[in-house]
Amino acid sequence: MKFQALRFNGGTSLFPIISSSFPFHFRNCCHFSSERIVAIDDRNLILNSVREQCKLGFYDLKLPQSLFNQLTSLRPLPSIIVFCQLFTAISKSKHLHPHSTIISLSRRLDLLGLSPNNYSLTILANSYCHLGCIDFGFSLLGKRLKLGYPPDCVIFTTLINGYVHYDKLPLAAQLLNKIINLGFQPNIVTYGAIFKGLCRIGDNASALTLLTKMHSGGHCKPGLVIYNTIIDSLCKDSLLQQAMDLFSAIKTEGIQPDVVTYNSLIRGFYNSGCREEAKGVLTEMLKSNIAPDVTTFSMLVDMFCKDGNVEEAEAILRLMTDKGVAPDIITYTLQWFT
Repeated sequence: MKFQALRFNGGTSLFPIISSSFPFHFRNCCHFSSERIVAIDDRNLILNSVREQCKLGFYDLKLPQSLFNQLTSLRPLPSIIVFCQLFTAISKSKHLHPHSTIISLSRRLDLLGLSPNNYSLTILANSYCHLGCIDFGFSLLGKRLKLGYPPDCVIFTTLINGYVHYDKLPLAAQLLNKIINLGFQPNIVTYGAIFKGLCRIGDNASALTLLTKMHSGGHCKPGLVIYNTIIDSLCKDSLLQQAMDLFSAIKTEGIQPDVVTYNSLIRGFYNSGCREEAKGVLTEMLKSNIAPDVTTFSMLVDMFCKDGNVEEAEAILRLMTDKGVAPDIITYTLQWFT
């Protein structure tokens, strides 16, 4: 702003000088001190800084804690929405294990008298669930109800994820059935959490049963991510015929498999000693105009090396470079040490 550049003249505000040329009724609106203007500018600077840093993410927890301290120094306190933005950005830095920090900062907000909203309570519940304190997550569900926020699929998915994360699949399944009986329709994310847990422990039968229920329910149809999860699990357990049956089914439904789908099948056939079948799946992938990724190329290098075709393996590495796919350490290790 032009006036901000002219704010001080030897420590004196220029507003009285500027306002003297305006009518009296307008001058009465200009009773802002220079200190008040500076305070407003400082507040906006802090709020904008927090928003921009949240977009960039965090490499350590010191910076978000510093930003939190700056926010809580403002009077009046910023909206809970601003703190939700900060907490969301912190929670995305999973490599920093941020959940204890989020809980600690949330408690400080409670002490400052800032009321939570449904989003902040869900973030807090997610942190408790990641730490294995799922009972605290349920208590926050009760707090939501007391504050007038109805439960939704987000909070239920958060709690289910907590059970899945700690391999408490029966409790996750019980909760899923309860919310369905209460009239809530789980979304694709909720189901995805259950499938992820079932496949992680190798319970393919339950995963396929749940898949059938999703189809019969009609409210939420499985997507490619869920199919990929199940196909990968079946391939890892050498249940290749079931994997191929499911692979054929998704194409019949009009769902286009992606490179993740094909990689699972290629790996499954290859690890089971079915090299020709693995190459057949690869050929189909290429005919479908699906570009191989570094995982695909690494498997090909491994196959050729184990077959003694080192020249073919080197040709694959050159092809990777031509396609703009950078070989990783696994690719080179497979080539030289297989």
